[in-house]
Amino acid sequence: MMQKGATVNRLFAALILAVTMLLSTDCEANQDRLPDPPPHSTNQKLPALPDLDRTAITVSGLSSGGFFAHQFHVAFSRLVKGAGIIAGGPYGCVEDIPNPWSPFWRVPLDRVSAAVVACTHYYGDRYYGLRPALPKVEDSAGLIRESANQGLIDNPSHLADSRVWLFHGRSDHIVPLQVMETLAQLYGVFGVDAPKLVFDKNRGETSANHGMPVGTFMGKSKFPVRTCGQHEPPYIIQCGYEAAEMLLRHLYPEDFEQASDDPHRDGTLLAFDQSEFFGPAAESAGLHGVGYLYLPTRCTAEPCRLHIAFHGCKQDVDSVYDDFIRDAGYNRWAATNHIVVLYPQTTASAVNPNRCWDFWGYTGPNYDNRNGPQMRAIRAMVDRLIGEAP
Repeated sequence: MMQKGATVNRLFAALILAVTMLLSTDCEANQDRLPDPPPHSTNQKLPALPDLDRTAITVSGLSSGGFFAHQFHVAFSRLVKGAGIIAGGPYGCVEDIPNPWSPFWRVPLDRVSAAVVACTHYYGDRYYGLRPALPKVEDSAGLIRESANQGLIDNPSHLADSRVWLFHGRSDHIVPLQVMETLAQLYGVFGVDAPKLVFDKNRGETSANHGMPVGTFMGKSKFPVRTCGQHEPPYIIQCGYEAAEMLLRHLYPEDFEQASDDPHRDGTLLAFDQSEFFGPAAESAGLHGVGYLYLPTRCTAEPCRLHIAFHGCKQDVDSVYDDFIRDAGYNRWAATNHIVVLYPQTTASAVNPNRCWDFWGYTGPNYDNRNGPQMRAIRAMVDRLIGEAP
């Protein structure tokens, strides 16, 4: 088995070397920069990396990506062993928000309205003048138990083996602090407590708005560098501290090394065909034709871990070019810490013009369980990477 694994590693190292030689025309680190505009299709397949550590798969995300990262963690808790969530909320958040206008107790608000005026305040905190209730931990916990009993998600007992890092910016008015407090309580219900769970409420640091904090924005961008208190594209905000570092350091605490000063010298960003993972749900999955994988050079010869990073709304490659997949901070820390980063991508549709990840049901009623189109697609990508048949 060791000989076979070494052979695979040598073959894959040769592949990456060949790709690098084809793409590179000089010694600059930007040799794997995306075409402009980014492609909507590619023939490049997502590779199998059979030496990835199957016990160290983690997820993270911002905003809708944070909601989705948590949702994916819960649904596949046997597989996923950690989550970093920036401005996200609890499982099934939109399912049990009472309609404040209903004369009958517990008539739920429709999912779209619940998503934008209760679970987030994307359109404010009022539903036709009345303020709906915030999500309750007992509702989410009950939904998780019910879904598990129906075989739609993994047994939530697996969550107790996880590490979780949560962050809420002090100037974030899109996702209420109380929503994230409910998320923290929900993890506690299923056995994830301190020190395995860290909730950073942004006290004593530069006040962050609704965005991805980085120490210093180091890449080239079509957008101005955004300060920590701004909420503007590309929603990567310069705060003097780095969310990617903090969450990865918490999820992978052993022997965590300092960041690379040039991650695209120390690794390669690969575009791959996402469409093969849609199956019959291609029209409704809301996924882009192309996804991205950051592969540190050292992972061609040494065992590595897999982390999946979910962008926020209007933060996909068509919206912000390569600012999230190259400049959100993940690659700098992944390059030196044996972490492969998968960057799946959404796309726009009539029901999802802002290219959000589905945490309210626009892809169908199974959006939050293992049968949801996006959930199935991401799981299939993971299975490919770790060398398991779907």
